[in-house]
Amino acid sequence: MSDVMGKVEDDIKKHGWHVLSVFSKDAPSFSYSIGFTETLDHPEIIMSGLDTSLMHSLINDIGQLIRNGQRFTNNQLSEEVIKGYPVKFSKISELNKEEYLRAAVSIYSIEKFDALQCIWPDKEGKFQEESNTAQEVLS
Repeated sequence: MSDVMGKVEDDIKKHGWHVLSVFSKDAPSFSYSIGFTETLDHPEIIMSGLDTSLMHSLINDIGQLIRNGQRFTNNQLSEEVIKGYPVKFSKISELNKEEYLRAAVSIYSIEKFDALQCIWPDKEGKFQEESNTAQEVLS
């Protein structure tokens, strides 16, 4: 674990953040940022249920949007993250923050950062309110 945390800290210093992906057989995989709090004064971002390489890329894109002045807040919709589809940002619960963002918790402590989930819509453009087999909702 110390090698992973060393890489996280190096990436934050070098790039401003690190994207960590967690693979799961029993639930949707997820990816999240570590470093938005420190370098961009912005809540960390987590995504669930897409291909991890796609989520990694989307979180990096979100980081660039933030770096360029965009701010994301609870219940905000944005059409700038996935072209042609809106996404919704939702504040995740403290319990889920502790459960899912463990590396960020170990760097910041749970009280010192906020996190938003970037929720993607279904094919009809509707946002789910609860978890399903494709995406966990952590609010």
